[in-house]
Amino acid sequence: MPSLQSLRASALLCPALWVSLLLPLAPAAPAAGQMPPVAQPGDPSASQAAAGDAPATGAPVPAEHRTPRATMMSFLEAFYDGSGGIDQAVAALDLSQVPEAVRSVKGPELAVELKNILDRTELIDPETIPDDPHAKPYVFLEAPEGDVIIQRQAGGEWLFTAETVAAIPALYRSLEGKKIVEGVSPASETLSPGLWLRSKVPSSLLATVFILELWQWLGLLGLALLGIIADRIVVFIAEAWVARWLRSRVAKVEEIGLRKALRPLGLVAMALLWSAGLRFLYLSVSVLSVLEVAVRFVLATGAVWAAYRLVDIVAALLEERARQTHNRFDDLLVPLIRKSLKVFITAFGLVFIAETLEMDISSLLAGLGLGGLAVALAAQDAVKNLFGSLMILVDRPFSVGDWVVVGDFEGVVEEVGFRSIRIRTFYNSLITLPNSNLISSAVDNYGARRFRRWSTKLSITYDTPPATIEAFCEGVRELIRQGKITRKDSFQVYLSSFGESGLEVLLYVFFETGDWGEELAARHALGLEILRLAEELGVDFAFPTRTVWLHEQEPPSRTAAGDDPWEVGRRAATAVRGTVET
Repeated sequence: MPSLQSLRASALLCPALWVSLLLPLAPAAPAAGQMPPVAQPGDPSASQAAAGDAPATGAPVPAEHRTPRATMMSFLEAFYDGSGGIDQAVAALDLSQVPEAVRSVKGPELAVELKNILDRTELIDPETIPDDPHAKPYVFLEAPEGDVIIQRQAGGEWLFTAETVAAIPALYRSLEGKKIVEGVSPASETLSPGLWLRSKVPSSLLATVFILELWQWLGLLGLALLGIIADRIVVFIAEAWVARWLRSRVAKVEEIGLRKALRPLGLVAMALLWSAGLRFLYLSVSVLSVLEVAVRFVLATGAVWAAYRLVDIVAALLEERARQTHNRFDDLLVPLIRKSLKVFITAFGLVFIAETLEMDISSLLAGLGLGGLAVALAAQDAVKNLFGSLMILVDRPFSVGDWVVVGDFEGVVEEVGFRSIRIRTFYNSLITLPNSNLISSAVDNYGARRFRRWSTKLSITYDTPPATIEAFCEGVRELIRQGKITRKDSFQVYLSSFGESGLEVLLYVFFETGDWGEELAARHALGLEILRLAEELGVDFAFPTRTVWLHEQEPPSRTAAGDDPWEVGRRAATAVRGTVET
């Protein structure tokens, strides 16, 4: 029986034989520079292509998987010159029972193992393999460890069955010591990193110890140690580089918690190293599936965690920029940006981790859709608080650091979030106020004042002469005019009322400052200057007193008996007014 190599050599000498053997395997489109094969009206292959080759779905069946012979030849051709590579061999296997997470690793290994099984069984004669797309399943090998069968799938393709794929490792182990059939070129084990590394391992380390071979256990241990080392190296390098980059932009890098923020990058590097190293350990499908899921979980968690911590670094940069600007709205916006990004990353990360672990979240989403009404009813307060936070962003009624009065609450705004604002009261307690209160409550923002008013009354004694009172009031006005931060275009200093204990002079003045401490310092300075002015003019300040007068007889009246009191009053007022005007 001629070998495959002899058939290939004969085909080179006899083009007709080559065409007759490979016509069923011809691709749908001809290669560049070649004429496409022409099917004759009486050609059986033309009738097969026209009827019966397409599955019920209507999708065309690839020519290399149209018949059992085409599948076998396509699989074998993948290991020779001019082939489509290992992917062509993997495409001939039904990997539906192999977890998708490990197909990229186990697919080439199973293909190389199957090629070695075929090479150690018998020389393959293409003429003995059915070339009918409607033939019965083709059984190449029957063994206690399992059978090698090519069977038509539901889609019309002929593939090595899933049962064959499951039996490949056991068949390979049973035939591993058997010689390759004469005249067959074996597959290169370099096509599979795991098989290549196993071929270099001493036989003393091939003994099985609790599921895995001894060299595999040693490989897992070494891979774990390499992952830990890679974790430390990546974090060290990233911390040094990012710290140097941040020092040119942020004054205090230590306050950011750089090592804590960059710690997840080490997990990502560790997971990537593990993922690359597992394909060299030639693990079984079940063991590799478990480890691959664990590595993917670490990788996905590390990536989401890294993004979550990266928000802190970005927020630190934004806060530094906000401190350098005079617009206090930046101080309010940065915390909201930080919280928004963290909420988004958390929600996206959970979905990303679930997708990475190949978890079906469609049922969960459907459940959320059915319970949406209940969630909406229960989340009314949350929606109100969200609208309250949006109102803060749009209307900007206050900024972080402002002194505000909201309803019965008064204090300095410390933080603004999606659900609530935090106000530090003047007795140092912290009030958490839901943002929904801002929709219906009036917000009195003392921190937004351009000027701070001081309105008080200066009480002086009743025995102060009128001229002294005039001099005192004008002196106070001059102090205000010469003040550094006093408002010059709006102030009032006048004798305003007669109190129980003294004459009351109204002091109504504004300080041009937005800081309460600066306002108190300005009040202090102006008050001391008024006291010095009063001392200079001989003005005494009144305090609550009562004077008792004892008389033995009625005091004489200044109004004559026959005078009209109204006329006397008018004459006295005219005299006073004339004296004042003079």
